[in-house]
Amino acid sequence: MSILSELDFVSALNDDTKLSIQILYRDFLSARQLKPRLGQKQMIAGVANILSRIGDEGKAPCGFIEAGTGTGKTLAYLIGALPVALEREMPLVISTATVSLQTQLIEKDIPDLIDATGLSVNWALAKGRRRYLCPVRLESALDAVNEESGLYPDELALVLDSDERMLVDGLSRAWIEGSWAGDMDQVPDQLTDTVRAALTTDHRRCQGRQCRSFQICPYFTARESWLDADLLVVNHDLLMSDLKLGGGVILPPLEKTILIIDEAHQLSRVAANQFTDHVRIAQSLGAIKTIERVLTTVRSVLPESHRIRNEVERVPGSLDLLARQLADWGRQTLEQMQGYPESEFAFQNGGSRYRLRLNDQMSLPEREGEAAVQIINRLQKILDWLKGISVQGGDEISETDAEGLAEQLGLAMGRLESIPLVADRMSRPCIEQGDARWVRVGQDVRYATQDDPTDLEFWVSPMSPAAALKEAIWGRIGACVLTSATLAHQQTFDVQASSLGLMDFSSLIVDGAFDYARQGRLVIPQQSGDPRDELAHPQKVNDYLESRVDSGLGILVLFTSWRLLMRVQELMSEQLREVVLVQGQLTLSSLLDTHETQRRDGYTSILFGLQSMAEGLDLPGDLANEVVITRLPFQPPDDPREATQAEYLKIHGRDPFREMSIPAATIRLRQAVGRLIRSETDTGQVTVLDRRLVDTSWGRSLMSQLPSFRLEM
Repeated sequence: MSILSELDFVSALNDDTKLSIQILYRDFLSARQLKPRLGQKQMIAGVANILSRIGDEGKAPCGFIEAGTGTGKTLAYLIGALPVALEREMPLVISTATVSLQTQLIEKDIPDLIDATGLSVNWALAKGRRRYLCPVRLESALDAVNEESGLYPDELALVLDSDERMLVDGLSRAWIEGSWAGDMDQVPDQLTDTVRAALTTDHRRCQGRQCRSFQICPYFTARESWLDADLLVVNHDLLMSDLKLGGGVILPPLEKTILIIDEAHQLSRVAANQFTDHVRIAQSLGAIKTIERVLTTVRSVLPESHRIRNEVERVPGSLDLLARQLADWGRQTLEQMQGYPESEFAFQNGGSRYRLRLNDQMSLPEREGEAAVQIINRLQKILDWLKGISVQGGDEISETDAEGLAEQLGLAMGRLESIPLVADRMSRPCIEQGDARWVRVGQDVRYATQDDPTDLEFWVSPMSPAAALKEAIWGRIGACVLTSATLAHQQTFDVQASSLGLMDFSSLIVDGAFDYARQGRLVIPQQSGDPRDELAHPQKVNDYLESRVDSGLGILVLFTSWRLLMRVQELMSEQLREVVLVQGQLTLSSLLDTHETQRRDGYTSILFGLQSMAEGLDLPGDLANEVVITRLPFQPPDDPREATQAEYLKIHGRDPFREMSIPAATIRLRQAVGRLIRSETDTGQVTVLDRRLVDTSWGRSLMSQLPSFRLEM
């Protein structure tokens, strides 16, 4: 049977489009001298079949496709979707989990397809503002390098050390000479956070089309290419940012877009982060001081009869009342928490965190005066006026000074705009909508005073982004395919669909291309124990790793927490310490280069990493002969969203362990196990140092979701 006839399409797909897909696949295989893969053909047809329903009954066709490792899913969704998108003149937007995966698509996968087939398609890579140079910020950074100051001091300017000054100076010359286009990811040197922050901007400070540097701005120049692209590659963060702005603001209009969401198992987490809001008391008070300084400057140059004078005069008094209200909120909250037992708090990044129960309240004290939303509306009028001057000029203030003041005012306003929503959610029980809410208590020396040295942050997040996504995307998108190697639980997509708010969808599970029973084994050593024994378990992990020191293997060891990783490090012998490479001690690229060198020279090399190394890390061949899972990857019990959702389910008589914990742990475990077999020639073993996998009924159920390795106990 020919390749063409083996692709099983539904009849609703246009015959010419079917043929285009079939020829595209045939030409690629022929050019690369490859054989067709059954799973890849199934996925190509699955993608095309979902897209064939575009326009049916006014519903946006959406579907899940789980494609096992080795399917070649990137090529499959490109071949299945591109001819449909071109025929319908709809942009194809591919969203990936990380910028590194974006880069792989742009630099390898897409050019490879086009070179092999001669397909005519325009494509572009879309990234956020922080990935591009801001020419205005570069000027400010150069002023800092040259120790110059403008008419109005910029409290947002960052202090650069001598090496950072040299780097900024070098980048400035490259920008002026045209040897660097302003893409921060193409800077050969390692950028510090300080330099990146000094040279880039965000949507709050960006002046957009009103900026005097708009015509040469790398970000907006890049955005022009996005408009003409048949194929646009983005990441989940940028996709969610666009949705939060209303959709179709940064990216093409949703209604005209075919969207492929790769690594879709990460979408819920990214969406929840994007729809999270917080108020930091100290930062808000600092922003108020910045606004007051800007308004003082503006007031000094405005004539009495100026139309904006009324706003400038009224705001400072309202800001003062707001500052007092915020300070009272912080003090009142501290007093409220003083009676709570220490066990209610979780340590986090140098501070502690308290999660509010669903019926808890930490109300913003009531005060006379304008509400925060009214203050922000008045400030917006002043900001619009400053932006207008920066473009059109004015008699009261120079264009450059107006631009600098607008930048400071915009950023400061951005630090206040979450106050109304956060205060509302904190001030009433959230039993019905189930918002996750928490307070972080820490020290901030910049704003510390003897009277109130504590810096508080109030956080509000949907425990699940389902409601937000249901409104923002699923009823509007032209069509969507969600894919990953790990999406299904118990052969269904109900858990993922529920977390994303997607009610109407099709589904397909495509088996991977590898013979797991022949290529690998799953080992649960007898000395493995219960990781809930926090004293004994680190020692058991260490004892096992000590037995592998002379193995001559490449081993990836995955931990669920820094705490366990560091405890095992403390127990290691000097011999084991010499062959261990720990995530965070070097950059990831340097870490992997060192690991590869050690393996090439025939030495044992053991990588220690957290969950982030369990996804997307490619260690083919002898780079990973063994993957060691130190404990089953359940989310820490103090995660505020997970804990709130568990509380919500319990209140409604449901089982959070069965509905939440097991499905999430299954996805994470499958991702971790997937690091072992990366090609048809790879062999090795997965070692699980957690006896619960075989000693409990839920563990055995979880194990049944893993690839069909040979089991050794």
